[in-house]
Amino acid sequence: MHRIRIPSVLAIIICIQAAAVNAGPLRLTGYDSYSAGQAGSQGAYGGGLGVLYSNPALLCDLDEHFGVGLLMVQPSVEAELLGRPANADIPITYYDSDVGIAGANLDRPLPTIELQNPRANNRQSDLLGYMSLGLVHSLGIENFRLGLNILVPATNLLKVNGYYPDEREQFFTNTVHFMRFGEWSQIFSMLFGAAYQPLPWLSVGASVEGVLAVGATLDAYIPEATVQDYALANVGMETSAGMRGILGVTVRPLEMLSFSLVWRDRRFAKVDAEALLKLWNYHEAGGSTVPKRVVQNHVLALDFEPMEATLSAGARLGAFTVEAGVTWNHWSDYLDVHHTRAQENAVFTPANEGDPLVDGSSFEFSDTFSFSLGLTWQYLEGYTLIGGANYRPSPVPAQTGRTNYVDSDLLSLGLGHQFNFRLWGEAIRVDLGLQFWTMFETTVHKEWDPDNPLIKDEFPDHARTLIGGQPMPEAEGLQTNNPGFPGFNAGGFAVVGSASLSYMF
Repeated sequence: MHRIRIPSVLAIIICIQAAAVNAGPLRLTGYDSYSAGQAGSQGAYGGGLGVLYSNPALLCDLDEHFGVGLLMVQPSVEAELLGRPANADIPITYYDSDVGIAGANLDRPLPTIELQNPRANNRQSDLLGYMSLGLVHSLGIENFRLGLNILVPATNLLKVNGYYPDEREQFFTNTVHFMRFGEWSQIFSMLFGAAYQPLPWLSVGASVEGVLAVGATLDAYIPEATVQDYALANVGMETSAGMRGILGVTVRPLEMLSFSLVWRDRRFAKVDAEALLKLWNYHEAGGSTVPKRVVQNHVLALDFEPMEATLSAGARLGAFTVEAGVTWNHWSDYLDVHHTRAQENAVFTPANEGDPLVDGSSFEFSDTFSFSLGLTWQYLEGYTLIGGANYRPSPVPAQTGRTNYVDSDLLSLGLGHQFNFRLWGEAIRVDLGLQFWTMFETTVHKEWDPDNPLIKDEFPDHARTLIGGQPMPEAEGLQTNNPGFPGFNAGGFAVVGSASLSYMF
């Protein structure tokens, strides 16, 4: 089994260059300690720099300050693969078949016993940490606020996750992967925004999240294709900056009431990669020598976040505030790591004559509505208790076919506290936040129906032996290395803790 390893080098380069594009779990946890304590529900009232994401118009609610903080996320999630029948394995006799002759069937599998990694459960329990720097300032302009929030990974300087959601993952991790929760990339994040209050009852704001578009080229010369540990290579890389926009409007017709509308653009980091492979010692029929040049193009979409619109309403009753929000999430626009939609991945070329084509539309992601609730109670001057909840339903349809997008409904409960006091005559604020997230248990079953196959049969029934052209009884029925067949259980939780210290100007 020969492998050219140049594309794997290219993948490493791509990941390094994409290291400033992702928010990791922060869209769920919130971007600061106050948001963590309120379960990310700052929509109608603002108390921390997390409003740069949730509603930038609420920057006008914040006092001028400079702050530092730490946010830690401890996930504990698992996808447990169900036991599979032995006759579903790809036998070693696959090499004796005619399935892969003449360059056909480029997506051919490996015999199951020769896979680099055995089929295994996916457990995610690595601690993630972020250090934050935040600033709010008026620049001396009345009713104006400028905000900046930078979060730098504290545990891993670079962690980018990629996977195939079907049988092609057999060549890599050979397991199923979490789509939204528990299996996050961890890299640099920055939000910058401004807000203005032109009228006592109206505030408007806008913020941007930095996104990089990456282009990478690997130009490689391989003197001998059968020698896998020697090649010459040059690398070229280009990056261009992009911005994800967030717009917010807050209206307060009465002192005690607040209504907000927020729009967030979709976001993902696009990576265009090109590998130019040049091979020596390649001959056409007839003895003439023709230079062999291969061009490989790869497009990646890292860490997709959907376009969203949030409507929030809140009320302030003395020492108490309460707010609720509903968010429309445009998940039907989802692109996975390989810049492909879920319904496209569900479709494959039928392996056996007469098999119908899979209807991919039934595997399209759905738009969802998520809900949030936030509460605060200022029980003493300068001392505020914070709480909140957030519910996010899954956009993923039943994974009864080829694909294995692991996901389920998510529920978060938050609790926090804000302390305002003076130290050596200076105004200081401390925010503490704690969150508990749960991913509800889900079970996926994939059943093989020969009359309506939704899972790719990787050893076609019509296979014949290379020598003699004899039938191969072991090819009958379904043989696949799809790690999600015949199903899996998934679920788990995450605990989030955050603390920040701010100096009030």
